[in-house]
Amino acid sequence: MMPWALRAGCALLLGGALAIAAPAQGAVPSAEKVRKAVAASNLAGKRAQPLLVEVALLAESGEVAATGQGRLDPAGASRLDLTLADGRTETHERTGQGYRVTRGGAPVERAPELLPPVRLLLAPSGDALAAALGDLGGDPERVDLGVEGTSDCWVLGGRNPGPFGANALPSLWVDIDSRQPVRIDEGNGTHFRLGPAALQNGVRFPAWLEVESSGWPRWRMEIRHVAPANAAPAHTP
Repeated sequence: MMPWALRAGCALLLGGALAIAAPAQGAVPSAEKVRKAVAASNLAGKRAQPLLVEVALLAESGEVAATGQGRLDPAGASRLDLTLADGRTETHERTGQGYRVTRGGAPVERAPELLPPVRLLLAPSGDALAAALGDLGGDPERVDLGVEGTSDCWVLGGRNPGPFGANALPSLWVDIDSRQPVRIDEGNGTHFRLGPAALQNGVRFPAWLEVESSGWPRWRMEIRHVAPANAAPAHTP
């Protein structure tokens, strides 16, 4: 039998390890409260409206692989038009019916998803956020705790037990303190990690996002300009 002192030492070591791995514990708010807090943050950041963005898509090497413009809509359909480094054009469209990619006007059967489910970022109400997460196959009534980078998060939609980096559940990760989105998991092997919020034209939006998708290289999309859709975008030289 293990001596008492050794058992106590092991318990202390295990407790310390769990304290490092887990976010600060406390009362987890209801999913309804989390959804309302997120929607309030969207409204305060002027994100809960159709937006126009200009982007640069960076490969893992840091080279610009494409530039383009997108229209993001809290009502559902969003579109990203890219001009690739070799001059070809590529369009990513996300609707309630799924995700579609065309290159030079022709459908592409297999391509990474670069356009996140922006309804989660633009939802104007808790009910709209619940509907957006439900359409991804997530559970809008579930909230777990998680850690993403330096952020302690509410994970709306939940996360799988195990390493925080792996999660097969559709979910929105929100920083507990700032109420800003920091990560989206689609549940299909695609993860979007969101950069710090930047203010442009009155709109608070992530400065960049990283796309990790099973079987594809990692991509980083820099948001070079964002504005309400009723305002003319500045053209990136």
